[in-house]
Amino acid sequence: MKKTMLILITIAAILANSSPVSAQASESEKDFRFTIKTNPLSALGGPFWLLVVPLTGEYKVLFEAAVGEKSSFQVGAGYLGPSVFLNLDELTANEGETGGVSGIKTSGFRVQGMYKYFLSRNLKAPNGFYVGPHASFANAQLISKDNSNDYIKATKININGVFGYQLITAGGFTLDIYTGLGFVSRKWDTSEEGTNWTDDLANKSTINVPFGFSFGYAF
Repeated sequence: MKKTMLILITIAAILANSSPVSAQASESEKDFRFTIKTNPLSALGGPFWLLVVPLTGEYKVLFEAAVGEKSSFQVGAGYLGPSVFLNLDELTANEGETGGVSGIKTSGFRVQGMYKYFLSRNLKAPNGFYVGPHASFANAQLISKDNSNDYIKATKININGVFGYQLITAGGFTLDIYTGLGFVSRKWDTSEEGTNWTDDLANKSTINVPFGFSFGYAF
């Protein structure tokens, strides 16, 4: 993951520095103030995992507004549903002579916010290298379709300091990549008390290395 992040940031920086001078001038003349972005890959795995198994997928949109010449504020909202990689909602299993188990209903949400301070001298916000704080809150429920009393509930809080690069082309295409260091707190609640895997994951607070990737349009 770290190697992938470094490669993506390097590519973005090369693209920005290799643009013709006329294109850079044209880009700077366009006073972009807003961006709207998403990341379709997050549908493969959202904020909640059981080891390497995604329990949720995230379907999100991010909106960013410049609030100064060198600063912007970004907010995001996402729906947490089944992962397209492993759709638990369609999971079925035989249960002896009693018939089948019809699957799991997955639902939830995630909200996030980020303040960006841009470091690039010749570019205005929201374009260029930046640093800033990032925070998010996620909540999800996985409930048996056969028995609503059989459930898993989870919450996750992230607080991070990040650095990244946002590339905005003259046509408005936007690519945003960031990483950093922070803190993550997870809490799990299940109807099956005393199970080993929930005991291992409940009320965990650990160091977090965030990675964000999104693309969209600036205007």
